[in-house]
Amino acid sequence: MEVTNRALEEILTKVVSSSRKDWVDFLVEATWAYNTTWKTKTGFTPYELVYGNKALLSIEFEYNTLRLATHLDIDLSHAKQERLLQLNGLDEQRMETLLHSEVVQLQRKIWHDWHLKEKKF
Repeated sequence: MEVTNRALEEILTKVVSSSRKDWVDFLVEATWAYNTTWKTKTGFTPYELVYGNKALLSIEFEYNTLRLATHLDIDLSHAKQERLLQLNGLDEQRMETLLHSEVVQLQRKIWHDWHLKEKKF
């Protein structure tokens, strides 16, 4: 949680004015930017880990999918089945992320321990 707060603070300090009175106006955008940014340690965005899909920006939507499907009488049962399969695979993706995170932590620990210099007093 502290890492997230620190990252949000860094984003806000780059965006808000010098008086820092308008930080609350940019908090939603800063949070969205943080949650949709790919993280090296996990290999995913926080949004992907929570919802199982990549975040779509509102500009990427040209029309409302359900309204169009209703208008064209398209059967969405296959899409529902696909979504259920994606949600079931989400737990597997989270476990892979945890394992990847542990591997990265172990690699960093090994690197850190390798570069430690023993001091004798």
